[in-house]
Amino acid sequence: MTYVHLRHNQIHDLTANLLEQAGCKDIVVEPNLLPIAGEEFPLRSTITADNARLDVSACGVWSPMEKLFLDIRVFNARARSNTRLSIENELEKQEDQKL
Repeated sequence: MTYVHLRHNQIHDLTANLLEQAGCKDIVVEPNLLPIAGEEFPLRSTITADNARLDVSACGVWSPMEKLFLDIRVFNARARSNTRLSIENELEKQEDQKL
């Protein structure tokens, strides 16, 4: 496992812990999503494989029966490859890549 994966896993574990402390229920780290067939999605980042997972899911963030699904992304804003943009622009770039 690489350092990037370790940082990512620490963040999703911390997020799950904070959701639990906030009183959320049914918190799952790396939940399997339901398989889909024959559907097309407009976002290029949509994973349609049968083993698709997100990082964290939880109930009760916005309302008691509403489920939240989180996909966590980690990047190093101070890496040489990211220094040509401001942090704000780099965050926007990272967000655009997820869409």
